[in-house]
Amino acid sequence: MVTLYPHKLVNIITLDVLEERLTAMFHRHGVSGYTILRAHGAGASGERAGTLDFEANILVKVIVPEEKLERLLNGLQRQVDKGYQLTVFVADVDVINPAKFAGSLESNS
Repeated sequence: MVTLYPHKLVNIITLDVLEERLTAMFHRHGVSGYTILRAHGAGASGERAGTLDFEANILVKVIVPEEKLERLLNGLQRQVDKGYQLTVFVADVDVINPAKFAGSLESNS
């Protein structure tokens, strides 16, 4: 039987112009990895077709150990407080290789 380890999957939907800002924040916090995908859909702010660069959305996925979640969410909340549009949701996930995510958010920044 494979051993599974509980972690958190943080999903962020935002405009692609914020990609550099988010990745810089991840690096400052020592996030060991993330995945960024182009996204389109509809929501509270209307439909985003993503056909023009200035209106394209991205979906950012970050997996962190549960004990590191609050620091990451605080950093994202600061971006929201600055007026940046972010949709953030968190899900429970289980991973088979927790060492891959152990380096996440070790920085004191």
